[in-house]
Amino acid sequence: MFPYDGFEKFKPVYDFNNRIMKTNIIYSRISVLMMIIWGVVSCGDDDQKISYSKLPELSQQFIETYFEGVIITKVEKKSGEPHYKVDLANGFEVRFFESGEWQAVDGNGTSIPYKMQIELLPIKIVNYVSENFPVAEMVEMSRHNYGLEIELNTNPETEIHFDKDGNMIVNAVE
Repeated sequence: MFPYDGFEKFKPVYDFNNRIMKTNIIYSRISVLMMIIWGVVSCGDDDQKISYSKLPELSQQFIETYFEGVIITKVEKKSGEPHYKVDLANGFEVRFFESGEWQAVDGNGTSIPYKMQIELLPIKIVNYVSENFPVAEMVEMSRHNYGLEIELNTNPETEIHFDKDGNMIVNAVE
């Protein structure tokens, strides 16, 4: 019954306040649940899986030239720059602009093949890396509006930015 002896005249107020408290708890739990659901739904990325044949011809040629025989594990159409992302079974990730031109090659710790380096980067960049970091390997390279960026597998990791002509702009150790 009513927990306080002699206060029976306050029972209607107590019951009313108790009901309000229970209702507030229910609404609070519903609110938290709705926020969680909204968070999960809104966290989904705008990437859309597509088939390899939907990639621009230039992107397909790039994959066939530099990753011949490597299994493609996933192809996505990205909502922003770059527009396409291709994951390969050897751990590489390649991103392409909407035009099909390469934007980035990420070896995820694996060295980028030398053939790709000399064919896609200005020779000044390849020479700079071999002269200044003779034991390091290039594990990522990307194109930007200002020029190019490469990452080396040094410890700590070295990131170097170059202008479009291959002149070094920034050498950062992370």
